[in-house]
Amino acid sequence: MVRMGHCHNCRVPSLEILCITCKKYRRCERCYRHLPDHLYPTSDSNVCNACQNRDKSNVGQYCLDRVIGDRTWRGSVDDIDVISFIQQHQNDIIITFETARDENEAIKYYFEMEVEFYRTGLEETDVQHTTARFYILPMTSDVDELNLSDITTQFMEKIDGFSGQNSGWIISQIKYLQLCWGC
Repeated sequence: MVRMGHCHNCRVPSLEILCITCKKYRRCERCYRHLPDHLYPTSDSNVCNACQNRDKSNVGQYCLDRVIGDRTWRGSVDDIDVISFIQQHQNDIIITFETARDENEAIKYYFEMEVEFYRTGLEETDVQHTTARFYILPMTSDVDELNLSDITTQFMEKIDGFSGQNSGWIISQIKYLQLCWGC
């Protein structure tokens, strides 16, 4: 079976999980991204610059031990509808989930979505922007099967809670959807 998709690291079209370029990079022990050498503090470091500067107690916040894998689906400026965005990536999300579950038997997983909003002030030229991250509570694959319609509903409820009550916030772009899993 030929895998048609994108590199899990940089999202370029690739027949394999990692593209040829990303296979040459080192993998950060903290965020598990494959990065070029100049993004590490030293040549023998196994933690990238970005992770060096993050809060050390944040590791594994949503997983029992630590995140052992993740996959991100990035949005474009045209992605403003949560339902169609998730449906657009539905097959890839399911394949990613099933692969992670098969490799690890049982996993704890959660979803994160970053959404950019805007609203106009009293004057038409007064436009405010903000970005919000929404999380779906962690689930375990041995108890819960992946239910994308339920996950979509949960995201919609969280976004409606943020943009509701006459706040005036309107989605301007879905930045990304991320699936993270751990032991």
